Amino acid sequence: MNIAKLSVFRPIAMSMVIIFLLIIGSVSLRNLPVDLFPDLTFPVAAVTVNYEGAGPEEVEKLLSSPIENVMGTLPNVESVSSISRNGGALVLVSFKWGTDMDFSALKMREKIDAVRSALPKEVPAPKVLRFNPSDIPVMQMGVTSDSENLFEIKNIVENQIKPALDSVPGVAAVTIEGKAEKEILLTADPDYLSQFGITLSQLDQIIGTENFNLPTGSIEDKNKNLPTRVVGEFKSIEDIKSLPVPTEQGVYRLDDLVQIKETTKESSQLSYLNGEPSIGFSIQKQSGANTVKVVHDINKKLAELEKQLPESSKVSVIFDQAKFINQSIRAVVWNMIIGSLLAALILYLFLRNIRSTLIVGLSIPISIVTAFILMYFSGQTLNLLTLGGLALGVGMMVDNSIVILENIFRLRQEGLPLKEAAVKGTSEVGGAIIASTLTTVVVFLPIIFVQGLAAQLFKPLALAVTFSLLASLFTALIIVPLLSSQFMKGNAKKSLFQLKFESLNEFYGKWLDRALRSPKKTAIGTVALLVISLAGIPFIGTEFLPAQDQSFVNITAKLPPGSSLDATYKMSEDINKVIDKVPEVKLSYLTVGGTDNFTVAAGTQTNRATYSILLVPIDERSKSDLEVAENIRKQLKSIPNADISVSASDSGFSEDPVVINIIGSDLPVLKNLSEEVIGIISDVKGVREPTSSLDTNNPEVEILVNREKASNYGIGTAQIASVIGQATRGTVSSQLSRDGERIDIHLKVEEKYSRSVDALGQILIQAPTGEKIPLESVADIKRGQGPSEITRKDRLRQVEVSASILNRDLGNVIEDIRSDIKNKISLPQGYKITFGGQNEQMNDAFFKLSGALALAIVLVYMVMAAQFESFFYPFIIMFSVPLTVIGIIVGLLVTFQPLGVGSLVGMLILTGIVVNNAIVLVDYINHLKKSGMETRDAILLAGPTRLRPILMTALTTILGLIPLSFGFGEGTEIQQPMAIVIVFGLTFATFITLIFIPVIYYLFDRRKERKKEQISG
Repeated sequence: MNIAKLSVFRPIAMSMVIIFLLIIGSVSLRNLPVDLFPDLTFPVAAVTVNYEGAGPEEVEKLLSSPIENVMGTLPNVESVSSISRNGGALVLVSFKWGTDMDFSALKMREKIDAVRSALPKEVPAPKVLRFNPSDIPVMQMGVTSDSENLFEIKNIVENQIKPALDSVPGVAAVTIEGKAEKEILLTADPDYLSQFGITLSQLDQIIGTENFNLPTGSIEDKNKNLPTRVVGEFKSIEDIKSLPVPTEQGVYRLDDLVQIKETTKESSQLSYLNGEPSIGFSIQKQSGANTVKVVHDINKKLAELEKQLPESSKVSVIFDQAKFINQSIRAVVWNMIIGSLLAALILYLFLRNIRSTLIVGLSIPISIVTAFILMYFSGQTLNLLTLGGLALGVGMMVDNSIVILENIFRLRQEGLPLKEAAVKGTSEVGGAIIASTLTTVVVFLPIIFVQGLAAQLFKPLALAVTFSLLASLFTALIIVPLLSSQFMKGNAKKSLFQLKFESLNEFYGKWLDRALRSPKKTAIGTVALLVISLAGIPFIGTEFLPAQDQSFVNITAKLPPGSSLDATYKMSEDINKVIDKVPEVKLSYLTVGGTDNFTVAAGTQTNRATYSILLVPIDERSKSDLEVAENIRKQLKSIPNADISVSASDSGFSEDPVVINIIGSDLPVLKNLSEEVIGIISDVKGVREPTSSLDTNNPEVEILVNREKASNYGIGTAQIASVIGQATRGTVSSQLSRDGERIDIHLKVEEKYSRSVDALGQILIQAPTGEKIPLESVADIKRGQGPSEITRKDRLRQVEVSASILNRDLGNVIEDIRSDIKNKISLPQGYKITFGGQNEQMNDAFFKLSGALALAIVLVYMVMAAQFESFFYPFIIMFSVPLTVIGIIVGLLVTFQPLGVGSLVGMLILTGIVVNNAIVLVDYINHLKKSGMETRDAILLAGPTRLRPILMTALTTILGLIPLSFGFGEGTEIQQPMAIVIVFGLTFATFITLIFIPVIYYLFDRRKERKKEQISG
């Protein structure tokens, strides 16, 4: 080939090219963003809106329903679902994959503005949030102090830590949780105020209108135009106390009418770090920023801040994404290095020539550096999947170089001059390796047309493998001939291994000769072996993505709906006792009330406690995170009246393993069905913690207005609701600006009016006549039970039953659940049950990747047809593809690995790899036939001649992936199934192909010759 001649006879110029590549590659690597996963774009957005004091049914009617209606009119919407709970609603809008989510989020905000007037006036503006794993906080920290003074900690976080971290390059937002806030509390007694002829509403209005600085225009004085303004803003709490209030009895100071004190707001959320009161904060990075670099800069800034903070304060890291990224990348890199060394060992054993080994060994770093350049300019990031792609490509990177080097080495041993051997050796097999590389690369083309989560995850991996193979092709065609022409030397004598290999070669020649004597028996025997292996399919389970041990465990504990924050905190103390006894726990961060920073939610959840537990590193414990979670789960079962779930190995983008949706209209019927489903799936092996999204035991107080009585007094329902609202939650009349902070001025009635249902009935409502009427005179007040949460999907009510699984694959668990539900539950008319969660994601991914696999097989055939300029020989080579099934099934069974998305991607890659050896073999058979040899003689010569390069390329690929197939280190769980499929599939297919493909070639060629004879005769 001309390019081989150029590299051989222009060594200085080609050396400059290599140096240039290394420099550009190192710069590209330094500037590649580092992240845990590729930048994923989920076609899901959420609308959150709060409505303090409203129950789930009112939230559903007043908030969820109108928002759902307008969201359903957006283009490309697949489904709209909502969750209505006490105090707020969460509306989820799912779009079709490929939708421009920036534009869709903008359209959602426009729809919200259009429906804003239909929502209650007191409801704050709804928020539109995007779902994106890159928005998950990269760090979560807690600040504690020996003094346990939350105000002191709050000031440290808000005034020192947050401003410093906001200035760190790459930081998008610093969110503080659990902070203590001050307020000016004005406590009023409506009965006492009535003696002065003033109401709470009037008092609220006076406070609000007096606390202002207002511009009033301008005047001219001494030829100057001077602006004027009225200064009336409160400057201190004393200004509030001394505010004059006109009443029917005269003008009184505000503190004569109400009690005024500066205090701490009643919090709906508390935070604790290892049992100590804490202020937590989380940090989000900017889109596209380098996670590792951002976290490094944050830690550097924190180290500077610690010198300025009081000695009693301590900042503890709860979650550090960069730490897991570094550990995972380190594990993958070590696997790459070990795989490279194993590949080099194979080269040395076969060639027994250190120079030849180094020549091929150098092709690996040169190929990787070239791949980094291509990754940088294509906008990829350095993450688990792109690095996994490079790790998968390490063994394949040397395949092209091995074929060329081995051919040059063989010609050199036959006596050709060094440069002539380099040129001729490259020319002889250059076409074959281009074809084999293209067949491997082309299998990834269908992934471009696949949509969904699996495609988004594995497109970067496909690009990384593609780039590494294209780089290896460049290296094989240019760098290897150059280095071979300068440094290669022939071996003076054969090593013991080479002598043994010659014996193997003779043995293979004899077996090949025997197979060609009985070609039909050989073909039938191979097909029988394939059929027998298919019997193992029922014993292979299925999964979506493998669990990842990130040394992190989450606990969510719920008391019965309506439980107070204090009751939830007391329950958490029992959980703390269990956690303290678990040796694998490094630290725990507790949020009482609400949710953690990794969950989107709306409404109040004072009955909920959330734990973020950091475990000791994986190499310091004998149990996996799933086993630690199961241990904690068993110990927490003894805590009464608490619904506790424990989870681990959450990737951040996959749903619960088991999700069963029960759809209908009547909440009591849905509740009964959900209880039946929970009872059924609880008995299924492997199912853990089945829970329902519906709980109708939410205590509430129902106030039924007697409109006839109320109208007699001139009192309306809205006035009654306003008075009750002031009694139960009060109003924020204004704010006090002091020392750079704004403190709410909170006006509320004395607790005696909201302490009990009886006390609530004694609240006085002022009629237009001035008469004070007790609430119980115009309304019936009673306790009731209502739902704590109402879930809807596509405007139909539904209950979601979810569960996790342990020590069993997802596919078999879902199959058992389907069977039991079908046999044991009779659905009423108008109700149905559907399956979602990881099962839905898995089925979608399997369907799309199976289609991609079928298309890849067609593309591989088309590439070979173009290379051979024939449909006949590619057809023969394609017989090697089904042979991989034998190894795949054996590998999955032996390693107890279920079939998942990673395994399917491994099959996709294997489709392109497995034909390479057959291409090299068939290409050489054709070459010998063109020189005048008979088909049988050509096969018997080509097989042993090409045995060495075939075994070398197969073994380097297999051994290069051995470390990944064992799953050593953090973050290798996703690549492990791919490596297992390729290692076992290629191993079995290689050895069977060495006999089966020549036999098929012989059978079809003989039939072809007979047809020619019949036509000519």
